[in-house]
Amino acid sequence: MRRTCCGLLVTGLFLFAPVGPAAALPFVEVWGEFRYWRPILESSIVASTGASQGTTVDPVSDLGLDEEQNAYEARAGLTFLGRHKFRIGYLPLSFDGDRTITQNITFQGQTFTASTRVLTDLDVKILRAGYEFDFFKTPLGFLGILFEVHYFDGEARLRSSTGAPDEKATFRVPVPVVGLAFRTYPTITRIVSLGAELVGVYAGSTGHYLDGEASITFSPWPFVELTGGYRVIDLEGEDGDDKLDLFLHGPFASLTIRF
Repeated sequence: MRRTCCGLLVTGLFLFAPVGPAAALPFVEVWGEFRYWRPILESSIVASTGASQGTTVDPVSDLGLDEEQNAYEARAGLTFLGRHKFRIGYLPLSFDGDRTITQNITFQGQTFTASTRVLTDLDVKILRAGYEFDFFKTPLGFLGILFEVHYFDGEARLRSSTGAPDEKATFRVPVPVVGLAFRTYPTITRIVSLGAELVGVYAGSTGHYLDGEASITFSPWPFVELTGGYRVIDLEGEDGDDKLDLFLHGPFASLTIRF
């Protein structure tokens, strides 16, 4: 009886005692990533009202928005049993323009006439959350399927130097996506790896959305990863007379810490 009680006590202590995550939960991994991205903006926007058709506007060539921008993204995630991965991310983007326009532009029912100085702000926040299951996994790499929701919170605002009221168009939309994630280790040391992922959705005449990247990762230590690659975001949406075409592409670099 004493031996049985001692056995139960040891088992209980093992299950519930507060110990370090690496020692107690070898099947759980936590990671955080900080990413720098240098996207190039290619876009067009049409913002109409019921009584007025909007002008198709290129924010870069027509409104003087910076074609390139510095962007910083934060990501984090959990990995269970090496195959089940939950992850979240937050990417804010902000583009500003200041230009004397050369043609009449109608935006949200207001017409900005040629030779007017127009100030423009284009802000987009992208939040993402999802699950990855690596259905094929070997010591040389893995192939997984991704299920995510990307939430877009965006605003385009135009204002003239004449003191006329600001005009803005907003869009807030969740986009469910599915895709694939891939990584391979060319050497047995696993110090260098090659990876790629692509998620997206196609909605016919309403539009489409794609988010993809390819990268190379260097891991000098098991808990540190340095990554460089190229990323593309392609969003096209249409709602009545309103249209948004947003294409971002450029190189990125990131630092990932794993626990």
